[in-house]
Amino acid sequence: MSQTATNSSCSDPWARRFLPWLFDAGFAPTVIVSIGIFMTFKSDVFLTSRNLQNILLQTSFLAIAAFGMTFIIIAAELDLSQGSAIALVGVVTADVMVRTNSIVLGLLAGLAAGAAVGLFNGFVTAVLRVPSFITTLGMLVMARGLAREITSGNTIGGLPDQWSDFWATEILGLRMPIWVAAAVGTSFHVVLRYTRFGLRVYAVGGNAEAARRSGIDVTRVRLAVFLSGGVAIALAGFTLLGRVNSGQPNAAQLTELFAVAAVVLGGTNLFGGRGSIPRTVAGVILIGVLRNSLNLLSVSSNMQDVWLGLVFMLAMTSHLIRGYVTRWTSRLPATPKISDGSDSDQIPLDITIPTGTVR
Repeated sequence: MSQTATNSSCSDPWARRFLPWLFDAGFAPTVIVSIGIFMTFKSDVFLTSRNLQNILLQTSFLAIAAFGMTFIIIAAELDLSQGSAIALVGVVTADVMVRTNSIVLGLLAGLAAGAAVGLFNGFVTAVLRVPSFITTLGMLVMARGLAREITSGNTIGGLPDQWSDFWATEILGLRMPIWVAAAVGTSFHVVLRYTRFGLRVYAVGGNAEAARRSGIDVTRVRLAVFLSGGVAIALAGFTLLGRVNSGQPNAAQLTELFAVAAVVLGGTNLFGGRGSIPRTVAGVILIGVLRNSLNLLSVSSNMQDVWLGLVFMLAMTSHLIRGYVTRWTSRLPATPKISDGSDSDQIPLDITIPTGTVR
């Protein structure tokens, strides 16, 4: 019997295991490696430590926004207000800092602004039952308008020196925005994968009605998800403010689209129920590497928009591609199951899913 099992395992087609991985979790890393190999021959600058750090630095605030978007998309919702809300957090934080000369008060004001945006989106979506697409589209316009009203369309400068000094600090050769993004990503990953709340987010995104019947308060979970997104917006706003050192009402435009693209390119299901923070990290790095490569190749800004638009389209269709590949490989011959004739081979006795194994 053991010899039969070995022969059957050897005859299993490699496509059954490799292709689903390639078009799912392995898609973004594979494209990153491919671009890296190409750029190594096209540019002497690409693999330098300075350029690689520049990629991480430029994508730091996008990564934080994408971490919050990961929670929202796994819960089968969407947030189109991120860019405008990040700009609002930035100008509120900068304005309070300049008026009071207090970094702490500025951070508290910015955190309150981000949390308020998240709670408002969550209340309208979860309680009033307005689709999140419509809710956050309205917030996109409102937040940008508030940012321009607060600043009268101008830039707020003159932030305390300690603020810029903190963000310019280097640890192990890496600037502070990179470390902040890493800390936020680690925290969000732990919450999503190893806590009861994270398990409920997956459950609500996978099947909200089944989650409700199992005793989960779906409304509360959705509110918490959008609040988490609001906290991520505030942290992303702080990071961007630390990089540019001024509150700009027109900052972070299209950030929400880049965040959605990063999440989906990383392998998170656009329709909810599946995904992870490490996958989002891969998607963010892919976008950063692509933008950096286009700059090194001296591609015009107009054509860069064309290529980035293609990335958005690829992100939106990647779910369909993955589904097609999965269905195709499922029809390939599989390893025959060796049975001793007992009922235990057909009926599982224990179907409990440990929290830590949820994807």
